[in-house]
Amino acid sequence: TFGYPYGEHPDGSKPYTGKTPKWCYGKTSSNNTKAAKFKVEEHIALKCAVTGGYDGGPWLYKYSNAKRLGYVNGVTSLLFDTDGNERWDHISSPYFDGETATVYNAAKNVWSGQITPMPK
Repeated sequence: TFGYPYGEHPDGSKPYTGKTPKWCYGKTSSNNTKAAKFKVEEHIALKCAVTGGYDGGPWLYKYSNAKRLGYVNGVTSLLFDTDGNERWDHISSPYFDGETATVYNAAKNVWSGQITPMPK
C-alpha cells in the first residue's frame, strides 16, 4: 500500500508531513473486529501504522519495485487502532473482486468530462 500520511493520530501526535510517500506491506487478514463497527464486514485489513492522508491510496498486488508496477486490488478506506494506544495501527480496504472488475470495465471507456480547467 502507498500513501501520503499527514494527519494526527487520535493521541494528537503527528509523525508525518504528507510530503513524503510511505508504504506498508505484508499479508492481509480478514476484517478486524474494530472495522466491523463501521459496517464494512467485507473489508480486508493490513497492519500499517500511518495517519490520515494515507486513505485513498492504492493497494498493489504483485508489485515490482524494479518496474514500479503492480495490480491495484484495493484502496485504503479506514484507519483504526486495534491495541487501544490511541494510534492508528491497521488500515482496511474493500475487497476488489469480480463485481469490482465488472464496474470498472463498464466505466473505463466512458468519458466523464474534464475534471479541472486546463491551464492557459
